[in-house]
Amino acid sequence: MELEDLLFERDGDVAVITLNRPDRMNAMSGAMTTGMLNLVREMRDDDSVKVIVLTGAGRAFCTGADVGGLAARTGADGAPPTPAPAPPVRLPHPEDGAQIVFAQCDKPIIGAINGFAVGAGFGLALTPDIRIASSAAKFAVVQTKRGRRPDGGLNYRLPRIVGVQKALEMMWTGDMIDAEEALRLGLVLRVVPHEDLMKETLAFAHKIAAGPSIAQALAKRMVYKTMFPEADHIAAAEMEYYTGLVIDRTEDAKEGVRAFMEKREPVFKGR
Repeated sequence: MELEDLLFERDGDVAVITLNRPDRMNAMSGAMTTGMLNLVREMRDDDSVKVIVLTGAGRAFCTGADVGGLAARTGADGAPPTPAPAPPVRLPHPEDGAQIVFAQCDKPIIGAINGFAVGAGFGLALTPDIRIASSAAKFAVVQTKRGRRPDGGLNYRLPRIVGVQKALEMMWTGDMIDAEEALRLGLVLRVVPHEDLMKETLAFAHKIAAGPSIAQALAKRMVYKTMFPEADHIAAAEMEYYTGLVIDRTEDAKEGVRAFMEKREPVFKGR
């Protein structure tokens, strides 16, 4: 498979996927998203792979949506906003997003969170089954600071991990938390020195890979069927889609993106 904005390597029976747009702090591109999901689907059916690791290149794990795309959608770049797509005639398909693709993969998936995980990139960081964070990792729901609503699956995963109050606080304020606070909140399993992140993550991955893969797969299925039912995932994805159509047309969304690009504080007007 030819990859764009991604790196892929094997360490024995562990597959490592690296988000590779370090100059853009791994902001999501279409090629990155599609390639990542296709790799997970491919590894799902590869019996020689026991564990998958997802990480990022450079100082960020992932900083969410590319601001250039947001500017075009909202009209913050001065051009007419991109026309809204027609509403889907069906619910989002289970295979359309990382939340479901990762959950449907029976292989254990470990996130090695190497740096900033913000916006939809924070949502992506919550998608692996287990997360190990570098001491340099930082997390934030930054969408509301740009006049947008949380996306990337945050509306579904975050309150189930930290509770409703903390999730809403993070969503409403956009405050950044560090790796130790993420550990306290249960967002990550452990925090390791930045320079040891991949060594520690791979050691943990190989420990899991040496275990009984069928029993591990069944354990994952049982947990996800009860904690993260597919129907709930799809309903959350549908809600995220429709709220996205609404928010893209607001003046606050345009102001939030423009202010970010101009490196100033936004002035929101509630419309």
